Amino acid sequence: MKENRALEKMPAREAAVLYLRLSSADGPAAESDSIQNQRAFLQEWAQGHGFRVVREFVDDGHTGTDFERPGFQELNRCLMDGSVHCILVKDLSRLGRNYAEMGRYLEQIFPRLGIRFIAVNDQYDSARNTDSVQQMAVFKNVFNDLYAADASAKVRTSLGILKRQGKFLGRQAPYGYRIDPADKYHLLPDEETAPTVQRIFALFLGGASRTQIAKIFNREQIPSPAVKKQMVDSSRRFTGLWNAETIRRILSHPVYQGDMAQQFTRTVNYKVHVRRRVDPSDWIVVAGTHEPLVSREDFALAQAMQQVRTYETTHHPHLLTGIAYCADCGAPLYAKKRGRYWYLNCYTYGREPAAHRCTSHSMREDVVLQMVGEVLRTLAQNQVDPKAIAQKCAEKQQHNLNLEKQRSKWEQQQEKVRRIRLEAYKDKAAGILREDEFGYISKNLRQEELRCQQKLEQLAQGKDKQDQIRMVEEKVEAFLRFDHLAKAQLQQLVRRVEVDAHKHITIFFNFTDTEKE
Repeated sequence: MKENRALEKMPAREAAVLYLRLSSADGPAAESDSIQNQRAFLQEWAQGHGFRVVREFVDDGHTGTDFERPGFQELNRCLMDGSVHCILVKDLSRLGRNYAEMGRYLEQIFPRLGIRFIAVNDQYDSARNTDSVQQMAVFKNVFNDLYAADASAKVRTSLGILKRQGKFLGRQAPYGYRIDPADKYHLLPDEETAPTVQRIFALFLGGASRTQIAKIFNREQIPSPAVKKQMVDSSRRFTGLWNAETIRRILSHPVYQGDMAQQFTRTVNYKVHVRRRVDPSDWIVVAGTHEPLVSREDFALAQAMQQVRTYETTHHPHLLTGIAYCADCGAPLYAKKRGRYWYLNCYTYGREPAAHRCTSHSMREDVVLQMVGEVLRTLAQNQVDPKAIAQKCAEKQQHNLNLEKQRSKWEQQQEKVRRIRLEAYKDKAAGILREDEFGYISKNLRQEELRCQQKLEQLAQGKDKQDQIRMVEEKVEAFLRFDHLAKAQLQQLVRRVEVDAHKHITIFFNFTDTEKE
């Protein structure tokens, strides 16, 4: 009977929840502060101090500088609905490293909701704190905030150094590339998607608009970059369709001319993790870090062509868009179809004909293009020697190719891959790698070794220099006939075409200051 009375008088254990957090930025303390260690420590402490753990909330790999963490948000919802009354953490930094937010929770939210908060290692207990303990907590929160600021600055500095060295730091390679299995900081062309990137540039330089290219790819059901990302990260939602913006980003990305470009966005600061776009002038670009998919000349031309405003009407490419202007008012000439033909018309007149600020200047688009082609052919006659150009182009191509340098590069890459495959075999024999892991790594490395071998064979079977000259000469002659003008040709050769009210055409070329009418 006495025993029963004693049990009835024993106080019930207070219900408490554990909050556990670990960030990748916690540095050397991360091992001792692991989630498992925090859990074991707090459960043992709760058992010895009269607390009954009823639930735990975990944020593994989340920074303490903001409170938008899934585990903490779930805990916050429980605080608001009144199902949690006591929280245990290992120390104050586990709850957060943001001084302002920590003060708001410790001094306002927890007291207002009647929440008991205990940080064991900091000897902080909101139900029993003295003034000195409360003041010390303020200093510790400031210190934790400064620690986060210092860690963030160090991480930014180290990442900046790697970026300026041309090291690729992304989780996924840009569309058209893959991460080198022998060097995670290096990019290699992706055999599956690189031809798509090259086709985008070819179509665009040939006069197709970004919207037209997107429609072509959607019609052919070519997987977009969004689909490729979804294959890896199924938690994100993508439409899976190509669009003009996707094409624009690919056309504008310096990575495709062989330059490593990074830091397109930047977080506001170590507390505000919102990412904002960085002005292109502040991108970190390192030239010549990997194999290009397009030449520098084609990339530069694509940038110039993107500066010209285009519009979508039909599948008919308007090659004179951004080049043809009204000679009287200076407004652009836009294309409008009447019957079988497209006509160039003054934009000023077309916008408000009744104002009589200008006349229509209506002229058939194909006639203007024919005139431009004829003038270009006339200028090229007896002024350009295709054989001499072919000789120079071949010499330049031979110089740029630098066969010996290329051969050495691929031999080094092949040797590196073989060495890594041997190390992987040793790791498998030592039990470090499982059979399936070794199989996956070995397969990728064998593919890369085969690719290196194929490149070396291609270099060994290089064409005769005279054959190269003849091929280039044929291309130069075809170019100089100007039978089928392309957008890229016009952008390179013609600066401006003007049509006046009397249908007189004036052509301004990029290669001379003189006018030809």
